[in-house]
Amino acid sequence: MRKLIKLLAVIMPILIFVCLVTGCINIKHGSLFKQKTETKAYFHKGVYKSYSPDKDSNQIYFFVFYDENSGYTEDSEMGIGLPFSCVQTVDNVKFKFGGSEEPEEIFKIKSAQKNLVTGSFGDDKLLIFDFVPDANPDNFEAIEYMKSKN
Repeated sequence: MRKLIKLLAVIMPILIFVCLVTGCINIKHGSLFKQKTETKAYFHKGVYKSYSPDKDSNQIYFFVFYDENSGYTEDSEMGIGLPFSCVQTVDNVKFKFGGSEEPEEIFKIKSAQKNLVTGSFGDDKLLIFDFVPDANPDNFEAIEYMKSKN
């Protein structure tokens, strides 16, 4: 009995070590770890004027970003909009408008220059996001802003 206990005392730590190492290798290369998504921030805290370059479209929306992951939209004519959250990746921005239970809408980035981002949602209609340097995201009101510019 004494020999069995000594044998187990020697074998058990080795077995535990082998199990841990094998388990870690399997976990590391398995599906328990999510692949890291490469990110890039196209939008930062601030206000962005969003419009279509299409001459038939006079509609302007403002996207007010609290930070790189959330904000709200505001219509330039009625001042209404929706809160949103977003995840920015290398080639798109995944928005959820209205709440976390809403479906994700993907904005595919076509180009990004200093303060100008162009791309499209699922309808492939080109949209331009133009940073508004003189707008304060902490107290922005689209209707008042448009009145001051006209």
